[in-house]
Parts: sequence; C-alpha cells; structure tokens
Amino acid sequence: MTVSRFRYLFNRYYSRQCTPEEQQEFMRLMEQTAYDEELKHLLDELLLQADDETGAMPDDTAANMLRQIMQTGADTPQPAPARTMPVWQRIAVAACVLGAIAVAGYKMYVKTKVVNMPIASNHAPVPKEEGARLVRGDGSVIDLEQHKDTAMDVQSGVSVNRQGNTLSYTSNTTVTPTINTLYTNKGGTYKIVLPDGTKAWLNAASSIRFPTAFTDSTREVSIQGEVYFEIAQQASQPFIVSTNTIKIAVLGTHFNVKAYEEEQNICTSLLEGAVNVISGNTVRLMKPGQQALVNREHKGISISNADVDAAIAWKEGRFEFNGNIKSIMRELARWYDVQFIYEGEITNKAFGGTFSRQDSLEDILHTLELTGSIHFNIDNKTITVRP
Repeated sequence: MTVSRFRYLFNRYYSRQCTPEEQQEFMRLMEQTAYDEELKHLLDELLLQADDETGAMPDDTAANMLRQIMQTGADTPQPAPARTMPVWQRIAVAACVLGAIAVAGYKMYVKTKVVNMPIASNHAPVPKEEGARLVRGDGSVIDLEQHKDTAMDVQSGVSVNRQGNTLSYTSNTTVTPTINTLYTNKGGTYKIVLPDGTKAWLNAASSIRFPTAFTDSTREVSIQGEVYFEIAQQASQPFIVSTNTIKIAVLGTHFNVKAYEEEQNICTSLLEGAVNVISGNTVRLMKPGQQALVNREHKGISISNADVDAAIAWKEGRFEFNGNIKSIMRELARWYDVQFIYEGEITNKAFGGTFSRQDSLEDILHTLELTGSIHFNIDNKTITVRP
C-alpha cells in the first residue's frame, strides 16, 4: 500500500465518495503510525484551503472523520506531555478550522470511543471578574475588586501602587515589617511585585503571604494554590518559597509551584535558573525543563523532564489538560466557581486538550461529552458528572 493510495482514500473520504469498503480500508490505515506524516501534510493542505469558504470540509464529514480517528487506543496508558503537536492535535485543529465542531479555539483528544452526546440545556455560569483581596498586618481587608484607588498605604512608611490587576510594593528596609497576604478569588488571577522586585503571578483560588519589607538574612514567603515566580537576584539574601509540605530555595530564577490542598502532589516546574526542593531532610536540585513532584503523604521528591510551558499555560490564559476527568474538573471548578459531584463509575482514562480560559464552561463540557465517555448535567453552579 503506497502513500498515493492513502491520499486517494483521504480525498475520497473528504469528498464523501468512499464506498463502505474504501472507508474501512482508510480507517485501518489511519490506525497505523506509518501514515502520520502523510496525514499531517494532508491536513496542512486543508488548513491552507480553509480561507476559501467553498473549500471547507462539510461539517458532518469532518466530525465523522474526527470521531473515527479518535476512536482507537481505548486501553492505552495516559499520554506523556510533549511540546510537538501530535497528530491527534493537528486533526482536532483542522476539524475546528474547517467547521467540524463549532467551539472556537479548542483542541481536544481522548483515548476512548467517541460518540456525539448532547449536553444539558441549562447555561453554565461565566467566569467572575478577576479580583482579589489584600489582608494587611493589622488584619484589615481591602477588597481589590471594589477598591479602585491606584495607591494605598499598607502600613506607615510602606505604600502600594496598583495598576489593573497588579500590586507593586515600594522598598523600605528601615521599617519594621508586618505580614500581608494576597488572596485571589475563584475565576481570578493577580500579579504582585514584592518589596525586593520579585514578581509573582497568582492563579485562581491562591494566596501568598509575605513581609512588607525583607530585612532578614533570607527572603521568605509562603503560598497556597498556584503561583509563578520571577525572583529578583540578591546573592546575599536567598529567596525561599514555603508550602505546608515543602520549601523551595533559590537565588534568581523563574519557576511555577502548584500546591492546591485538594491535589495529592505538589508540583514545581522550573523554567530558568536552578532551585533546591526541600522535603523533610531530602534536598533535590532542579534544572530548567524539569518538574519536581512531592506526594503529600510520602513526601519523597521525584524529578523528571516535563512540559514546563504547559505548566504555566494558566498564566497565558489557557487550560492545558493532561489527566483524568476528576483532575480536570478540579481545575475548572477553581476557574468557573462551580462544584462537581459524581454519580456512577467515572472513567479514569486520560484526557488531553487545550482551551482558552475565555471559553464558556458549557463549551468545554460539551467538547468533553463528544468523547462519549463522560456526560454532564448543569444545575446553576452544580455540575453532575456521569459515565
């Protein structure tokens, strides 16, 4: 069987001229990795034609093709993250561009059988306006969604400038520092510039606790949730990030820490520089491109190469999923401020995909339903998940 035969069958399928025998033959070839490159080229050609409305693939043809392609591999293990766009992702992109599924800006894949199932008709809630609250050293709270001033005092001699959803602290090492805590709401992110110039981005439902001035031999902050750091270099004053399980010691670097209480593992992803991850008496050095996992119960440190760009997709306004449905639902719950309940035996298969955080929750859930292995019922802010 030659490549030209594969192209012939692809074009026959695309134009809806396949005989039943040709369709079966085409689907068998699609399961073979030997034809991945040719399939990529064919999809690229279709993408280039997509600007011409008359050249768009018919919706039902493209949707059927996507479902058939995604039907294989139901019992294979969870895919490992990779930055190169695998063939399944290119297929989903092509299907989106050509009108296969009218959900803007998503790529979706799941290793299980795909069937088209409708989502519940109730509308899902949209994300809240981004917001946060700041707790000052005296315990008073500033609601940053309501407080619109560009400058505020957090204690005598220390002021904070606000621009959009960014707080910037002034540096004053002559004051006796107090402790401030910044909390983000569900559905919101916030950026803070600490007194030493370190920048921290907080994901939804996260917090950072820090002094209003770094006057000790170390600069130490504590976090919950997920925070991305760009540490200001000060060789004489190391920077330490603490969670309730681990510490991360750095001088100057870029890294992400995901430490939500409801997650079993604390995940540190390193983009630049070097960090020491400390759990109990264990200290492990990380290099750029690596990820450290610390299990909350066992507290051992596991370091591996990882897709660190995917780890900070949230900072760029994206969801990048690569896990079971419950891990995905936890992330959606933090962003859309909803709760999920489960009925029946929920699949533990791996789902992977990319969505914009501007997508509606209803669209994302509908896309997941297209896999046929999971279904949702939306009742205001409660979503029931069923097999």
